[in-house]
Amino acid sequence: MPPSPEALEQACADYRQYLHAILEPAMAELRADIAARSVQLHRIFGANLFLAHAVDYILAIRKTAGLDDRRSEFVRRFDELFCVDGARLSNRKFELIDAINNALKHIRLDPEWYRALEQRYGPISFQSLYEEEGRVLCLLEGYRFDYVRVVLLPACQALLNWAFETTEEVLEFARGEFQISRWSADDELMASDDPADAIDQMIVRCNPECQYCGEHEQDCYCAEFVFEGEQGRFEPLFHADFDFDTVMSRISGAYARNT
Repeated sequence: MPPSPEALEQACADYRQYLHAILEPAMAELRADIAARSVQLHRIFGANLFLAHAVDYILAIRKTAGLDDRRSEFVRRFDELFCVDGARLSNRKFELIDAINNALKHIRLDPEWYRALEQRYGPISFQSLYEEEGRVLCLLEGYRFDYVRVVLLPACQALLNWAFETTEEVLEFARGEFQISRWSADDELMASDDPADAIDQMIVRCNPECQYCGEHEQDCYCAEFVFEGEQGRFEPLFHADFDFDTVMSRISGAYARNT
């Protein structure tokens, strides 16, 4: 039997309301806390819960549309389906968000239900997150990292980087029938041939963000963290097509290329 248009309309409307009334304000507060370097543990558990439950709203749309998804499998595939960025914990962020949320609810995860996850990370409890100097870190077997920057922010961007105007747009998103552009404001700047942009291009080149945490080198703490048993490090995210000589010649006509 084809899905009811009214039911689809309601499921999509529920998700849009959840985004606007709950997830967007919560994530705005989180970003403000990050900017002020005053992230608090209880607020992170709240943000984590809101992100975890966004999965259920999307799953409700998919089920109403006739897609047969088991929640556990859907969570495991969520990062890949919805283009969650981030070099660390690739395709595993929502899986960890869901696990942390359930650990908070049940104190500790049932190792029988979460066997594969605990084989990777070890035992997971609400105590896996802890507050330290204005950040909230995640401590697991072989892992110690900034939970907000590595997990929550990429997940937040994947869900909120949209401007849905119609039910059909929400439905296409929930089905995974969309194309995502990786083109950023920095990409736009670096692609410019305008000499007026050359100084800004050089500033971006000389002050790259870390591909792991999104921070500039002076603010990056990745060297203090551990991923899969290995110490992290600042990994600059460079634009591969940047031509130093070309940009310098646009900045100053007196610049001479090295030959």
